Amino acid sequence: MKGWIFIIITGLVPISCMNTGDRTAVTAQISESESSQGWMMYKNPEEAGFNTESLNRIREYFNESGPASLFVVYKGKVLLALGEYQRRFSCHSIRKSIVNSVYGINVDRGVIDPGRTLDQLGIDDISPLTRREKQATIRHLLQSRSGVYHPATYETGSMKRARPERGRYGPGEHWYYNNWDFNCLNTIFRELTPTGVTEAFGKEIASAIGLEDYREMDAHYFLDSTVSEHPACAFKMSARDLARFGQLYLQDGMWEGKKILSHEWIERSTHSYSNTGSVRGGYGYLWWIPDVADSLHCFAACGVGTQVLLVIKEPELIIVQRVNTFLGKSHPFDMELYRQIVRAKERPEMPYPEFIPLSEKSPPDYLIENRDKYKGNYRFTDGIYTVTKYQEGLMIEYPGGLKARLIQVDGNRFMVEDVGEVIELSKNVDSETGKLVLIEAVI
Repeated sequence: MKGWIFIIITGLVPISCMNTGDRTAVTAQISESESSQGWMMYKNPEEAGFNTESLNRIREYFNESGPASLFVVYKGKVLLALGEYQRRFSCHSIRKSIVNSVYGINVDRGVIDPGRTLDQLGIDDISPLTRREKQATIRHLLQSRSGVYHPATYETGSMKRARPERGRYGPGEHWYYNNWDFNCLNTIFRELTPTGVTEAFGKEIASAIGLEDYREMDAHYFLDSTVSEHPACAFKMSARDLARFGQLYLQDGMWEGKKILSHEWIERSTHSYSNTGSVRGGYGYLWWIPDVADSLHCFAACGVGTQVLLVIKEPELIIVQRVNTFLGKSHPFDMELYRQIVRAKERPEMPYPEFIPLSEKSPPDYLIENRDKYKGNYRFTDGIYTVTKYQEGLMIEYPGGLKARLIQVDGNRFMVEDVGEVIELSKNVDSETGKLVLIEAVI
């Protein structure tokens, strides 16, 4: 089955912009009603100061080029909503910027001290860490500068090839995009707080800012105990929910008058501590800090595919691009597209632009009659899949931990939500484990 393969975290994509612009200007906020009722959209983008012809060219380019969705927000209101912006796709390495948010909350509360060392925290791994490696701090992990080059879960082939040999650099001496650092942050968070990263995100972020499509089941952990003691976490999220997450950072951590993240944490997180030696620019605390023309201050979360969450402080833009990696699709990073969006704004917005509710699809019918007969384990070529009850329907869990709801197509045939595969479940009365058959993958 193809879907599970693409939850693996791989290389990121570049983004560029300059660290200039007024960072103290008042940012447009999403209202309380929008948090509870959903996004509002500009009825006429011209009223927001954007050129209609320029936006039409962007729509044409999107339709021809193949990303799954493009979602653009200007001053807290939707400017463009193209493609499947409600569909949850794998976030891949965007997960790291998500981890930043729950760390920020607990650093602000004084629960987590970024200066504590691995030695003080009792952190080790399958191949024991050296005394020197144990001097790495939480701050070094956030910056991906720990100097611990132990194998890691979700480490790709390119990461393995680029990983320095153990002991080559000390803590803070060298930047390397290190899944060991990111995964170890998950272990430390669970040790120092009442919950894990994914649970904290659901309670402290997703609920607080009103994510519309995200559910607890859309995050999971994955641990390969033959490689490392520290698990990776993975998320599925829609374009419109990622935009809302980016809006929280654009609003300096404020939401409906409540401080969720401090201005100081966001400043530290989006400051570059490393020149990565690539067009991606610098690296902060789990955020990329790119550098290019256009005199824009921005920061970005990126993942394989190309998944992009780009936050541009001035002119208060959020750009989200999603690609369907469940089907193995990819789309080249396209800085020119993002520049076109920025340059489409040609004049100041009107004083009172008109807004309309963002259109959305109705939820599918999750009800499955006689669902008990489908519960259980099913074998496929890559391992065992588990089907369990979930609310009024069923949920399937992949061997790698990814979870998705099932939508009944006909009899024992089901569409796997988000992943987009049609499967058939069959059981033999003489066996406890049934058989899963992949019928087709749907775009």
